[in-house]
Amino acid sequence: MNSSEQSLSRFCTFCGADLPPGHPRFCIECGQPVESSLRVEDAAPHATTGPTVRLANARTGQIVVGGTVKLPSSGAVPPGLWFTPELPGPDDIVAIYAPLRAVVGGWSGLTDHGWKKCDQEWAADGTSRTLVRFTVERVWFAAPGAAHNMRLQVQIGAVAHADEGRTRRGFRYRIGADPPMDVVAAWWIEGQTPRFDLPVPQIQIMAPPRVPRVSDYPETVRRMNAREAETWARQGEVHGLFRMPNSAQQRTPAGRGIPLIEVSALGALLRFGGAVERLYRVQMFRPLVCDAATWKRLKQRIAQEAASLGLDMNTDAMIEWWLDREGYDGALFERNAHPYGGGRAAIAFRRSQIALIE
Repeated sequence: MNSSEQSLSRFCTFCGADLPPGHPRFCIECGQPVESSLRVEDAAPHATTGPTVRLANARTGQIVVGGTVKLPSSGAVPPGLWFTPELPGPDDIVAIYAPLRAVVGGWSGLTDHGWKKCDQEWAADGTSRTLVRFTVERVWFAAPGAAHNMRLQVQIGAVAHADEGRTRRGFRYRIGADPPMDVVAAWWIEGQTPRFDLPVPQIQIMAPPRVPRVSDYPETVRRMNAREAETWARQGEVHGLFRMPNSAQQRTPAGRGIPLIEVSALGALLRFGGAVERLYRVQMFRPLVCDAATWKRLKQRIAQEAASLGLDMNTDAMIEWWLDREGYDGALFERNAHPYGGGRAAIAFRRSQIALIE
């Protein structure tokens, strides 16, 4: 195996997760075969849009991609957007967001993100597979002052067939497929008191808003000479020279993306002298620029705003949703605000934002 293959094999090209030591056959995050990590990621299948439901979300309408469970209705009301004083009744439909993380071509739910493994049993389907069950509790709530300020506690269940252990930490499904989730139980809570005597509305399980990122676009990195690349990059707000340690989509502080590390002037001279790796330019018109302290405060703000809309989940979807809502097309982290080492790190959300200098 050459050095390029060794670098690629340390990351899953389907979800960008780090692979464990040794020679794993499957990614423990998304379940895809590790053999796929040795292919160029451009050859990976691109996500296609499946069933969508338009729900009001924050100040804009967003399309929630990933399908629904049993009730594909655009009339479902997400958390924080019920404004009448009465409780939603059996004829009403409310939407609850499941804590899911976007992966290439679909979604995953993991024990790292709120799901709990509750039991497992033989699948009884003629194979030796094990059926693993997971559960998570989510809360639906109305707008402040509405629905008597009561909350709807919703328990969601999910199942996955464990194959060689890779799905024992969660489950995965593709866009357009039926999600392996269902509502297990639901009850109203008044203050701290459960109200099992009150009827509950119909409940629609939704994936979080899916913001298109790298693998959702059928794009490749641009190729330009040095002068063309500089002119192209200076049309935007990020003007440095960068190296790209890995071309695969990865999980970054800003969600799914491709990190590029800024190089010094000396590094650039060595590159053009043939002593170091390739250099790249990036084009971003409205990047989020922040240092470690600013990013720490901003993450707290994002969590608070997401919680007000029922999107309080420990997944990249929360950060990706907020950055998209605010109109950012990339991120630029100071050297103390990212885990990659070296200079500043630019996080590209699309391959078309990157140009290889030839």
